Amino acid sequence: MKQTFLPGDFDHSLDSKGRVTLPARYRSHFEDGVVLVRMPGQNPCLRVYHPDAWIEYDERYLSPLDLSDDNSDDSWKVREIYQNMDRVEPDSSGRVLLPAQQIKELGFLNKVKIVGNRTYLEIWDPSVYQDYAEAAKQRRGNSNV
Repeated sequence: MKQTFLPGDFDHSLDSKGRVTLPARYRSHFEDGVVLVRMPGQNPCLRVYHPDAWIEYDERYLSPLDLSDDNSDDSWKVREIYQNMDRVEPDSSGRVLLPAQQIKELGFLNKVKIVGNRTYLEIWDPSVYQDYAEAAKQRRGNSNV
């Protein structure tokens, strides 16, 4: 798969069934499905990967880990990642069904913010995103990058 960058910031609604519509500009990119994953110990959001991009991520960051000891930190990290992952197919309107447990744990109500992060999208609760963005801005100070 050719590397695709996914920029942008989108405000979307979460419907009563727990579905969110992917940004229109990315619907064709995700027509083969999406991998939804919440990374343990990282930002409180749901990542949205193209299946091929997820395979690349897994091969680059997870496959090299030593998983020979079922009780190692690496084994538990991979276990938690795959426990918090789902593969879903967008419907004809470009909506994806978010896992009910993730909706609950991340506090998603009616609105979500979808943010591009290079090769994947992130789905955030808007107020949580704002808090994290403000904190990051303060940490950076006046730096432009």
